[in-house]
Order: sequence, then structure tokens, then C-alpha cells
Amino acid sequence: MKRVLAAAALAATFAFGGAASAATIVLDGSKEIRLTLNDVSDLALSFSLDDAAAGYTNWGGYIKWSTREDGWQDGDGPQSQACLECGYDGGGWDLKYDPYSDPNNPYSDPNKISSDPNKTSTDLKLDFGKTLKTVYVWIRPTWGKGSVSYDDGSAGAPDLAPVPLPAGGLLLVSALGAALLLRRRGRKAA
Repeated sequence: MKRVLAAAALAATFAFGGAASAATIVLDGSKEIRLTLNDVSDLALSFSLDDAAAGYTNWGGYIKWSTREDGWQDGDGPQSQACLECGYDGGGWDLKYDPYSDPNNPYSDPNKISSDPNKTSTDLKLDFGKTLKTVYVWIRPTWGKGSVSYDDGSAGAPDLAPVPLPAGGLLLVSALGAALLLRRRGRKAA
């Protein structure tokens, strides 16, 4: 019976689609990521420092993007090596939190209060100008630690193409039938 329920759950997952295309990743100055996105026209990124940081902290870096897997720009000729630094400029981020320069912190030293306010989060949007079949985005932190959340503009859209409801029902019945057939074979073999 457990196998039948598992098969039904699997069939329902395929019949009704997958999850939204978004994620949150923790990065530090020694870790970088490269995203591969398909059929997108823009990318929204949100950078933030850890809210639990008790002391001074900062985090920053930059972004490059390309439609070529080797990282080069479209007009560049064939290259023998990949170059993630050679793509298009996507901007950067620079965040900081200094608890001793915050005028709202009762423990702040009045002599060290900064006129530059703390900035613990920022948003960045890459607009590719048109819908691109494949885009490679390189997120390169150069110092500190924080998290980046991204949404590739297709949030809410299933990862898999939706199956029309009658076909989804047929798929579910087929999966249940296959599970029952496997169950009978298992009993005859025993």
C-alpha cells in the first residue's frame, strides 16, 4: 500500500508541476556561485547581512553575466579558456553593520557615530533587455559573509510544463495501475 501511495504522489507531482524558481544562498569571500538560467529577461537579487551579527561586519562583491558558457561576451571570438571575469557587468553590492556607529544603539560611542548609515541589505536587478534562452550569472563575493536571494522572473511558474487535467488524471491512473502490477509480480515471486 505504501508503494501505491508513493507512486500516486510521484504522479501528482509530475502532473501538476514543480516549485517556483527562486532560492537563498549563504556566501562568503571564499565561495562564489554561477547560476544557469533559462528563458529569462531579468533577474532580481537581494543581498543581506546576517541579522544575528552582534559586532562589526561587512560584505561585498560584484556580478558578471554572459550568454556564453565560457563567460566571454557575445562579440568575443572563440576562446580556449573560460573567463568568468570577461562577461557583462551586472553591478555590485557593499553592505556593512557597525553597532558602535548607530545613533539608535544606546551603547554607541558618541565620538564614533558615523554619518554613513549602516546598510544591511540591498536589491539589484539585472535586465537583459529581452528574453534570453540561456544566461550564466556569476556572483563573486570579495569580502565578508552574507546571503543572496534571487528570483529569475519566472517565480510561480512550474519547473515542468503543466499537463492538462484530463491527461494528468490519465497519468495518475496509469501510475497506480503500474504500481499494482509491480505489487502482484512481487507476490507471485515470493
